Amino acid sequence: MNPMLTLQRRHSQKCPDRKKGPNYLKCRGHCPIRVCGMAGAKRIRESLKTRDLQRAARRLAEMEDRLSGRPRKTVAQAIVAFNLAQAKRAPETKRKYGRILRRLADFCEGASLTYIDKIGVEELDPYQQRYAAESWTWIKEVELLRQFFGFCIDREWTSKNPAKSLHRPRLIEANDVEPYKPEEVIQIIAACDGIGRTRYERLRARAMVLVMRYTGMRVSDVVTLSREHIRGNRIEKRAIKNGKMLRVNVPPEVLFALETLPRPKEAAQNTQMFLASGNSSLRTLVKAAERTMSAVFKRSGVARAHCHRFRHTLASELLGKGVGLQDIADILGDSPATVLRHYAKWTPERQARQDSALAQIHGTNLAQAEEQVSKC
Repeated sequence: MNPMLTLQRRHSQKCPDRKKGPNYLKCRGHCPIRVCGMAGAKRIRESLKTRDLQRAARRLAEMEDRLSGRPRKTVAQAIVAFNLAQAKRAPETKRKYGRILRRLADFCEGASLTYIDKIGVEELDPYQQRYAAESWTWIKEVELLRQFFGFCIDREWTSKNPAKSLHRPRLIEANDVEPYKPEEVIQIIAACDGIGRTRYERLRARAMVLVMRYTGMRVSDVVTLSREHIRGNRIEKRAIKNGKMLRVNVPPEVLFALETLPRPKEAAQNTQMFLASGNSSLRTLVKAAERTMSAVFKRSGVARAHCHRFRHTLASELLGKGVGLQDIADILGDSPATVLRHYAKWTPERQARQDSALAQIHGTNLAQAEEQVSKC
């Protein structure tokens, strides 16, 4: 049976917070701390020989661990185990998981929450007050925290999932990233000719822009493109993030931009890679590509420009043309639910298509009604 122990202050006669009782731990007198409660049928009332609240919390956890007779997982141990279980995830996904869980670990350390089974709904309330926001970022963070605590429940390290109490805003509209306008795409392509010191840098930037514009690929997929992925006028490769197969027809301009690229620096003579030497890690390649694109976007003068907007642009154009969610999902290497959630935003083209469809129905219904009236 788990011991039921709590911390108390033994207020001195001179403590200004004496009247608030022993359960008031943040007293201004910094009085000694003791532990009180029950361990089975035995009553515990013992000094922890400290006035520091964080040190007392650690000693209380050690005492509970000793009295319960069962091993307990610390927050740090649980996070390490969870990260190991995600070993097959894409590098970017693992980095995102690591960033969120590091923030949870820092929060728990500051709140003296050593063990995973000590984290409850009340303990996570300050976490939500500190970090919650009405955005997709917070929604994804809550989803991961729920997954993490579910992982711990499955292994019987805790009996509760406090992340289920975290408020997850219901954002009705798709992600608020705006698609590029045609004139903005032209500005970005033109800006490629004015960056860098060498012709290779400018051709490389132009090729990346054209590939992202006409395929919607993520940067990690663009920088790992090779000649083995070209099948006629189609690019076929597995997405780095989720392993889904991408099969995208591209215009001749895209293939020409790739084929006319000089061999990457420090690459072997027989390299098949278009944009990388094959000697660097994926993270290094992505960072280098992002630096290049940052220079392009800055020179273009397009506000809030970034690589992922090309993905939103292609998805919005396809939706405006009436392409189904499943087909768009296949092109982007996502699920229909993800397309609907992140990319299915309102555009003038979609509205025009909807208006046209409604006009056909209105015209048909009106003609039928007039026919019925004439017969009466």
